[in-house]
Amino acid sequence: MTTPEEPARAGESAGAAGEQAPAPEQPPGAADATQDAPAAEDLAQARRRRRRRARVLRVSTTVVVALLGMVVGVLLVPDSKVEVGPLTASVHLRPSLSSDTVLLLPPVGEVAFDTHIAPVRIEARVKGVDIEKAEALFYSDAGFAELQSSAPEAISSAAARNAALNALFAAGGAGLAVGITFRRVRRALVAGGGAVALVGASVGTAAATFSPDSLTQPRFDGLLSQAAYIADLGEATAQDYASYRDTLAEFVGQVSALYIAADSLPVGLDQEDLVTVLHVSDIHDNPQAYDVIEQLHTQFAIDAVIDTGDIVSWGTPVENELLHRIGTLEIPYVYISGNHDGARASATIAAQPNATVVDNEVVEVAGLTIAGIGDPRFAADDDSDAGGWQEGKDAVAASGFQLGETIEAYDEAHPEDPVDVALIHDPTQPDGLLGRAPLVLSGHMHTSDVELDRDGSGTDWLTVGSTGGALASGGVAPVLQGEDPLDLTARMLYFDRESGRLVAYDDITMGGLGLVSVSIHRSQMPVEQPELEVPEGAETPEGTVPPEQEVTPGEGLPDEERVTPTDPVSPLPDPSDGGEG
Repeated sequence: MTTPEEPARAGESAGAAGEQAPAPEQPPGAADATQDAPAAEDLAQARRRRRRRARVLRVSTTVVVALLGMVVGVLLVPDSKVEVGPLTASVHLRPSLSSDTVLLLPPVGEVAFDTHIAPVRIEARVKGVDIEKAEALFYSDAGFAELQSSAPEAISSAAARNAALNALFAAGGAGLAVGITFRRVRRALVAGGGAVALVGASVGTAAATFSPDSLTQPRFDGLLSQAAYIADLGEATAQDYASYRDTLAEFVGQVSALYIAADSLPVGLDQEDLVTVLHVSDIHDNPQAYDVIEQLHTQFAIDAVIDTGDIVSWGTPVENELLHRIGTLEIPYVYISGNHDGARASATIAAQPNATVVDNEVVEVAGLTIAGIGDPRFAADDDSDAGGWQEGKDAVAASGFQLGETIEAYDEAHPEDPVDVALIHDPTQPDGLLGRAPLVLSGHMHTSDVELDRDGSGTDWLTVGSTGGALASGGVAPVLQGEDPLDLTARMLYFDRESGRLVAYDDITMGGLGLVSVSIHRSQMPVEQPELEVPEGAETPEGTVPPEQEVTPGEGLPDEERVTPTDPVSPLPDPSDGGEG
């Protein structure tokens, strides 16, 4: 039952509830929509972010693919051929982080110039030289004038053709790569157009910023890095376009001279059929000689080095330390001692892992059979024996006969593999080797010489000059007296691998102590070579070798038993007999 108070309490409760009554009841789902509005906005923003990321990823991926395709396309661009006077060259533009123009002059290296500001490398490679045109250039003023007028246009035209090819191949590479990857024609066309624009901008920047003045500041690599500038360009020779024409013409003339008579090996022979040997001598403490050997090895792939002595000058410990450089050359190194080289120098060389010291013995190196003997004199502390006083001359003659006897004994024991090359330091007393060896190599004179079929013996005798410019043996004196310094010379010898006979040689000459020259002159040996025959009067005389000068094979004479400079016995030597130490 309900009491009377209950309705009143119910009314009070109703009144209180009326004061705190909720908002009018909303339609179904309205509350959920209100709660989801922020979430929907976040979702839309996320979708926009994803679309932006996808767009950025798509664009960046397209750019990367286009660049890769562009690079591949540019790498496939063929070079553009051009004739510049007597030179046949190829011109190639390549993308590069270095902005330079490079002239490649095989086999002697390259010359580079910082010519422009753009990520483009302009590369020109000399392919060959028309000898008749080169001679016309040197002997005709008209030829030089024509070169002045035509060379810049010829090179510019070749560079422009190659730039157009770069743009075409870059566009094709970029468009093809993007088209294959994304299968969108429009995107591929945009990529190709962008590649053309990029190549055009780079080439245009290079052309606009090209500086002829840069020709006065070359950088060298290869053999040229060991010589001075191939052309003597003064600081003011390229200040305007007219001077640029003159400078370019002069440079082409110098390069032409470098290649004359050095364009090919004898017909019918290739590098695989040859043993390539570098003949050096009279280094006289000049460390630059070893740099030259390294560069020549890079250019010519040398099989062995033959050194005919005077590698030092006084035999001091400091000089001997320089000889450790031989062990870093990574080429077989065959050595005989000269009159300035002591036993310690020979021992230091013998300790190098690639070196062979030869003294009155026969060795086989790089497929060649080589005989050699050291100089019987020891003039480390005195250069007065350079001309060869009588006692020294007799000792040199005796050592030649001693080596000749060693060669004859070896050839008799090995008729199928006779001696190919004989080595002796001093060429002035030849009788002991004439008719006993097909080829003799020597040094000592500091000037190069070639005597084929010497004295009718069938022996070819090749003397090379000083590979070190006789630096520590009088090589500085001419400079101090205002004269030209001695050249740095070496000779590359090419032997037939099967027969061991010399077929050709290159005389390599670099200006010494700052001269501006480098040249290579190739000579071929006669096809028909005479038989070996000891000339009349060159037979081995009785008692030629004094017992105290007999060289035990492989051991050599102790320094104290070698002939040293003394007062002349009789008479003083004739200067024509030569000898520079």
